[in-house]
Amino acid sequence: MPSRRSVLAAAGLAGLGSFAGCAGVVGRPAPDDPPPAETPPLDAERQVYGSDGQWSSFGCNAGNTRSVHGIHAGEAPVDDVTEQWRVPVSRSQLRAPIVADGRVFLPERDGLRVLDAESGAELWRAQGVETAPVVRDGTVYVADRAAPAVRALSAADGTEQWTTETTTAPAGPSMYPGQPLLVGVGERIVAFDPATGAVAWERGLFGRVLDHPPIWQGYFVAVATDAGEVAVLTTDDGRGHWRVSLPAPPTGPPSADSDAVYVTCRDGVTYALGGDSGSGTGRVWSVDTGWTPHGLGIERGLVVAGTTSEVHAVDSDSGAVRWRHALGDWRHTAPAFGRDTLFVGGDRLWALDPTAGSELSRGPAVRFERSFHGRVGPGPVLNDGTLYVVAETGPESAHLLALA
Repeated sequence: MPSRRSVLAAAGLAGLGSFAGCAGVVGRPAPDDPPPAETPPLDAERQVYGSDGQWSSFGCNAGNTRSVHGIHAGEAPVDDVTEQWRVPVSRSQLRAPIVADGRVFLPERDGLRVLDAESGAELWRAQGVETAPVVRDGTVYVADRAAPAVRALSAADGTEQWTTETTTAPAGPSMYPGQPLLVGVGERIVAFDPATGAVAWERGLFGRVLDHPPIWQGYFVAVATDAGEVAVLTTDDGRGHWRVSLPAPPTGPPSADSDAVYVTCRDGVTYALGGDSGSGTGRVWSVDTGWTPHGLGIERGLVVAGTTSEVHAVDSDSGAVRWRHALGDWRHTAPAFGRDTLFVGGDRLWALDPTAGSELSRGPAVRFERSFHGRVGPGPVLNDGTLYVVAETGPESAHLLALA
């Protein structure tokens, strides 16, 4: 039997998904039965994405793939959702939370708000933190843009463990377990010892380093800059591996699987990059998708981009668009994966089967959809069977919702 990846490579172009609740209608496949809810143990230091079983950094893991256990595993609400709790947020909230250690870490304009994942009760705050932290082994690593400094805090109560001042406001952090904490500081990428905050190495680049560089293949970091450069460096000492110049600056952090680094730029194009691409430019393929400011999702041969008005599913080998699905006029969302289901916001919360049946040319199947008052996103993120997402809940209100 051909692999799902082979089926993707052979499928034709897809039509635009434009109907709500359209599973089973003409032109749409019905969703396959989802796999059982399973949470296999993960050894973060032996896993290519450095996933520790929780949504513990921007993009979920060190590769920014937006999947905790892979698309087939984990717990996820695949039939419908029930609201567990809601917490008021600003209607201009544009940062998604991360969830780890039984806590929800929500970066806001005036600092990091930390909530209990079961109840939504506020536990503590950290001023000056506007980007998603990295949470590992009971420690929260944050970029304090007000100080400016990189700080390590206790996940339990926010107690400071160490602080290292920086010359300018730091960018959002990244880290593969067992390796240095990586943070952009102006036009430099700086590696910090996660235990002490001491600088292990630093490397100057062309342009200001952007937030949350992904770890590639467990040994390299793919650093994007606002000058349109992606530099791939070794994580242990910062040596250059390869470098690619792009036609425009990235719209958000890149993502990486074991084959390539993927990034969307302000020209509305998503690029797959690889140092041995043979193209002379480092580009494996490129495809028009529109802007993706909140990152790309990568799963089972698909690169998924949530853009203004629609989500694109792109074959990771060829760059061919396999399907599109209408989201409404909202780009502040990004996909999350679990139990053969792709969750994404837009004009509502969508739960899609991205690979229903044996062909993908008809687009995804809809497992369920849930409308609120208005737009849905940033988020969703998926952790321990619960979706966390920001949504407009009234004419003048927005909330962070926990849905299971």
